[in-house]
Amino acid sequence: MVRRSLLVVSPLDDGALTDAANSVADAIVLDLASRIPEHQRGDARRATAFALERLSSGGAELLLWTVADGIEADLTACGRGAIVGVLTAVDTPEEVHIIHEALNRWEAANNVPTSATTLELVVATAKAVQNADRLAAASPRTVAMALDDAMLLGELGVATPDTSDTLLYHRGRMAVAARSAGIQAHALYYAGATAHDRAVVARQTGLRGSLCFNPDDVAAINVGFSPSRHEVDAARQVLDAMQVAIEGGRGAVAVSSGQMADLANVRGANSIIAWDEAVQRRDAAKTMTIAPSS
Repeated sequence: MVRRSLLVVSPLDDGALTDAANSVADAIVLDLASRIPEHQRGDARRATAFALERLSSGGAELLLWTVADGIEADLTACGRGAIVGVLTAVDTPEEVHIIHEALNRWEAANNVPTSATTLELVVATAKAVQNADRLAAASPRTVAMALDDAMLLGELGVATPDTSDTLLYHRGRMAVAARSAGIQAHALYYAGATAHDRAVVARQTGLRGSLCFNPDDVAAINVGFSPSRHEVDAARQVLDAMQVAIEGGRGAVAVSSGQMADLANVRGANSIIAWDEAVQRRDAAKTMTIAPSS
């Protein structure tokens, strides 16, 4: 799964929908819960089907941001086959179970294959951070956990930092929980002045994507979460050098960059190459989807 950029938009914002449709986001998240006031949720649901239709011609995965106490109505607003997954901010495993069972019922009622609809959990409170391990393991549908920096900082009563990484612990706890459960972790770091720089640092610490609320940041985030040519070339050098070393009965060898490589480096090199290949396939699939017909 490649979701480097998850662009969050409101179905009530015509301009945002246009920007999203023209973006290169890996996923577009139609928000019916996170930043939609309660009194506007009915209007947002009524606008959902048309919004999804507008977004369906691009190559992005279409996801729905919902909440446990409104998921039934939110899913009904989507229609069959319109989305591939949902995002939801949860605090407890019990909330995850509610979402999971609601998806089971929706899939059965709409002839959607069982468990075809994925789940991405959003960590937006201190309680969710505390329960990260239990949340990550609560449903077999879960494919990722994402950090909602703004919501978490707001709950903590902390201003958005300019340079210091206030959420270093919170992000790390989520990332370890996700990795332990075999799922992806999505977040940006605060190191660096640009979205690209923050994505690069996040990727180098094992994260694979991020929520995004500004369409102008999508392309930079995609690039930041993609291995550079230099990194891929260096990884291939490690694998080639280690193959020679193994054939010669050695357990370590110097590569052209001057660094020593051993079997421990092989795992990292394979990971970089596998992620690069997945990114290339994702970008190629998006290009094919949006290519004009002849």
